[in-house]
Amino acid sequence: MSSSKRQGPITATELMAQLAKDPEYQRRFREAEAVRQERARLLGVAEQPIVQDLSAVGIVVESVWDVVNTSESYPDALPVLMEHLERGGYPERIMERLGRALAVKSSVKYWTRLRQRFLESRDVGEETGAAVALAACAGKDQVDDLISLLSVEAKGDNRLFFVRPILRLGGDRGRDLVESLRDDPVFGKEATALLARRKPRRRDADQKEPDGSA
Repeated sequence: MSSSKRQGPITATELMAQLAKDPEYQRRFREAEAVRQERARLLGVAEQPIVQDLSAVGIVVESVWDVVNTSESYPDALPVLMEHLERGGYPERIMERLGRALAVKSSVKYWTRLRQRFLESRDVGEETGAAVALAACAGKDQVDDLISLLSVEAKGDNRLFFVRPILRLGGDRGRDLVESLRDDPVFGKEATALLARRKPRRRDADQKEPDGSA
């Protein structure tokens, strides 16, 4: 009696077992992993000046990424991170990491300098990192600045980071602005998603008529 061939897709476990026996796949995997490790090594070498300066103020890490991922506060690290972000000259991924490491509330004291780095960014990594930092540290006093940054078309999708804090901090004005962005080709998807998670404003709820059900 002959066995019938299996129908339908294979499981992830079965696929991994097949790939483990595929010499061509394994060769490509080893090559890709070697490239990844070399890139990581080069980034590690490039960010050593930052790591050393952080160590000098008592922040002992192996990478700027360790600062980004920590749940502890690090006020002593902020001047170092800001200085290196302004200095520049690092690979794009490190420039972005510097900005993301500055994405804490207390970085608002560097608002003007972060804004300048966003507007005068030297690469995409710096632009993204500065945008993330601005969005994270903004308070109500910075809402006008965030709104003005939305109109800088040259900054493209990195302006999306500003929509959430504008909605969160801007009161009715911020909400009206975000609602006006629903059909915008750049901001529309983000604005619609954020508004969908917000409770209706009281005046909107009060205007709803009862459904008349018994």
